[in-house]
Amino acid sequence: MVTQKDVARLAGVSFMTVSRVINNKGNVRPETRRRVEEAIRVLGYSPSFVGKALNQGRTDTVAIMTPARFDDTMGSLYLMRVIRGISLACRQYQQDILLSPLTLEDPSFDYLRPYRQRKVDGLIYVGLQRMPPQVREEIHKRKIPCVVIGDRPEDEDLSWVDTDNERAGYDTVMRMWKRGHRRILFVGLKSEFYNANIRDREAGYRRAMRELSGKEVPDEYLIRTGYHQEEVAGAVEEAFAALSDKPTALFCATDEMALGAFVGLRRVGLRVPEDVSVVGFDGFLKDLGISPTLASNEQPLVDMGRKAAEILYKHICNPSAPRETHIFPVYPLEGETLQSVVD
Repeated sequence: MVTQKDVARLAGVSFMTVSRVINNKGNVRPETRRRVEEAIRVLGYSPSFVGKALNQGRTDTVAIMTPARFDDTMGSLYLMRVIRGISLACRQYQQDILLSPLTLEDPSFDYLRPYRQRKVDGLIYVGLQRMPPQVREEIHKRKIPCVVIGDRPEDEDLSWVDTDNERAGYDTVMRMWKRGHRRILFVGLKSEFYNANIRDREAGYRRAMRELSGKEVPDEYLIRTGYHQEEVAGAVEEAFAALSDKPTALFCATDEMALGAFVGLRRVGLRVPEDVSVVGFDGFLKDLGISPTLASNEQPLVDMGRKAAEILYKHICNPSAPRETHIFPVYPLEGETLQSVVD
């Protein structure tokens, strides 16, 4: 049930200011009145709820559930930026955050215990991996307010925030093609790994290569590996040793994979970018002083986290609020590792 307290939080004003606007009493600046009225509209607040604001049985705590590994550098950077966005929104709504790592190796662990014990009002699932069926079932059974970041939820009634990874993969190939690159390899994951974002980036790569070349991507243009740099280095080294017609560019599904590709290329005597151009994805390395600077793609992760928290707040305040989907664009990052082909 939406309260005046909820309206005040969303509008960034006091409870008394909301009361003045609703009752049309006192002096309220036009801009402040506009913010309050917009918050009332967004939350679907009805003044008939006045007087019930402080007795809603809520904890003002939100859980963040994620299967991301905290010992994985790039996974942690992704999560840290998303959490920052969530925390900025939660601070506005005066909500606390409970971080709930999803230990997929332990199927007996009760992931939703905080909600069952009424310690949280809702959860945000940061889903680079699919939401486990038992979690999805409990969310529906208990009608837990939930927003998914990353992997498109299998349930059409869950709200979802993501970036357009397929389009970003497509646009990256277009950038490289305009620089004269035709033999572009994609460095992605082996089939036993599941990552929705990388899957969609590969789909965009395939679509662009098919449109530009007029044929399907040959298998040897797809380098399958794990997440970590040494695995990528070995896979790149093996791929280049096997190809007689050497590629001029690599599109790596993550920045960490790009670092591994640097090592693999160096092992076979190739330089970046003089011999092979490399483009990554995530934009995590742009401020680390790495030379040559990595051409990449940046996701607005802080904005994604903030948007997810805003949507969740609406669902907590109004359980009948409609499902929302928000897809953010990905922004290209220029870097020295992408150079034009010289004949």
